[in-house]
Amino acid sequence: MSRKNFVWDKRKETYVPADAIKASLETMINFPSDKVRRIVMELNKEGADLKEVALKVGFENHLEMARYMKSKGFEWSQEARNYLSTSPTMPNDDESVANADSDASLESPLSIGNGGVEQFLPLLDWLALNKNGLQSLLEASVASGEIPRFTLPGRLLTKSVHMTNALDQMARDFSNEKNITQRDIFEVALIEFFQKYGYAREVETLLLQNG
Repeated sequence: MSRKNFVWDKRKETYVPADAIKASLETMINFPSDKVRRIVMELNKEGADLKEVALKVGFENHLEMARYMKSKGFEWSQEARNYLSTSPTMPNDDESVANADSDASLESPLSIGNGGVEQFLPLLDWLALNKNGLQSLLEASVASGEIPRFTLPGRLLTKSVHMTNALDQMARDFSNEKNITQRDIFEVALIEFFQKYGYAREVETLLLQNG
């Protein structure tokens, strides 16, 4: 199949024309980050070299780039000579319509049964009894993609910490992709760590100093 210019597509679990893979990469719009897009597009060029691309996009070597791509849901395909998404394929239009029809056929008016509203009174009592705890949990939950920001009292200090180059690269990538400073990343991480592991009262006192 390779001699016939076909490559194995893990998502479709079948062989597809190599040209189709390249075409789909060119038109792919749901890349998880601009860096992933750049890597895939660079490798999609004729005669692209894996090690040269890694250096070009800012990695120390191709192994570090491979770890980054894996964290973004992409795996190397020897046949395609590029990284391919490991996410399952989206259903085609016919499947989508069939699923929609199936879902619609299952829809029915909400029925609360013979017990009426009274059957939910114990649940409402439980919710009222645990109102404060539930409210705290909801307030602690951050909306998807929304990063909390804190204004902390005190003067700024420079603190050196040791970490692996992979973790450092992840912090740099997140900073660039989410438009947040590395200082803010570590402040949020430390505050949430303290809140989770026994320093919630100390964190609350610290934040109230600016109130």
